[in-house]
Amino acid sequence: MPEYGGLDVSIMRTPWAPCRSTQEKNVVNRFGYNNYVAYHYAFITKVAIVGEPKKNSEAAKDRRWVEAINEEMQELSKNKTWDLVSSSHLQKEIGCRWIFKAKHNANNTVNWYKARLVAKGYAQTHGVDYEETFAPVAKMCTIKTVIELAAAKGWHLHQMDVKNAFLQGELEEEVYMIQPPGFESRVHPNVVCRLKKPLYGLKQAPRAWHSKIMQYLHQIGFRMSKSDTSLYIWHELDSPIVIILYVDDLVIGGKDLAEINKVKSLLSGRFEMKYLHELH
Repeated sequence: MPEYGGLDVSIMRTPWAPCRSTQEKNVVNRFGYNNYVAYHYAFITKVAIVGEPKKNSEAAKDRRWVEAINEEMQELSKNKTWDLVSSSHLQKEIGCRWIFKAKHNANNTVNWYKARLVAKGYAQTHGVDYEETFAPVAKMCTIKTVIELAAAKGWHLHQMDVKNAFLQGELEEEVYMIQPPGFESRVHPNVVCRLKKPLYGLKQAPRAWHSKIMQYLHQIGFRMSKSDTSLYIWHELDSPIVIILYVDDLVIGGKDLAEINKVKSLLSGRFEMKYLHELH
């Protein structure tokens, strides 16, 4: 039984739940490390060691996760995500929970500890607290085509991530949520959060964010492609600048590096962005 770093790396088998069919399905999930080099062994071991809390009570025992929770609450407060209002039996309230994720670098180190407050959107009711939900996402063929153009024409491709992208949108419906776990008001325990900005987990959150970024890209001179509504092109230059929008990640491509940096500055001035270096 091979081991690495004190962890059992033997092949693990987990049978699937039986189907409704009368014929039993003997399907087995297999996970092994035999085809990985030592560097990948080390990375997987590091990921396994850094545990991620499942509950708020578990996170409260670790200073790093507590700091991540406080940072998230500061962002929510800065964006004026909700107002506290008195609870009423006439309004429907949805729940929320904390999600924890340790983000790793390629060299096995932890980049940052992320805590995110997520609304329980599965409890929403169509026509009551949400309407339209569809939001376009870039087609894979579009991404491949832009990469091929970049390779053929010597373009630069830069990646950017929008921090708390969904909080940038605007809610059109009235959505009420219970107070975040661990931050309930002792003075006013019966108040609830009336959301002004869409939280992650809400059914309409992706659509609200896409509408916001689409309006701004049109405002600064980009035009939407007719073949893919997540591809935006700036034609006013000798060499065009393109932006691929994939939820809260952006790929900016073009020949002129100065113009790319100009676009990055415009986006960073409107939204809180994180530069993820060149696409690789």
